[in-house]
Amino acid sequence: MRLEGEPGAWRFTRDGLTRDVSVAKLPDGRLSLLFADGRQVCGRARATGMGQVEVVVAGEVRTVALADPLHDRLSHSAAPGAGSGDEEVRALMPGRVVEVRVAEGDRVASGQVVLVLEAMKMQNEIRASAGGVVARCAVAAGQAVDGGALMLVVRDSNG
Repeated sequence: MRLEGEPGAWRFTRDGLTRDVSVAKLPDGRLSLLFADGRQVCGRARATGMGQVEVVVAGEVRTVALADPLHDRLSHSAAPGAGSGDEEVRALMPGRVVEVRVAEGDRVASGQVVLVLEAMKMQNEIRASAGGVVARCAVAAGQAVDGGALMLVVRDSNG
């Protein structure tokens, strides 16, 4: 199952079938999901832990895993000093590279914007999670990328 969008307007994908859904909070605290085909589902949701939501509909409890791309990337990145010292910057979702702000051999600081990726009609600034030197630039402005595609490699200047 995959859920993407922004407050009020979501796209729900399950078993290869994608549906658009509007979400509204009802006065009694339940959520109302109105699908484009007119079906409506009401229920309650509560966060149960990092990246998980428990949804109750018609007395049935289901746990749904949600991933905020930034926090998902941070939680899956290696601890400082671990690994090879290379940071692979990958696309978190399909999109189009709008701008590449670095080139191979450039020195980058932790938190520096290295490229801009447009996904779901939003421009996302992609930042280096650690300082170093750009060892490889695998994309160019205007290029379409798939989710998980390698875009840059930043080598730890100490490694």
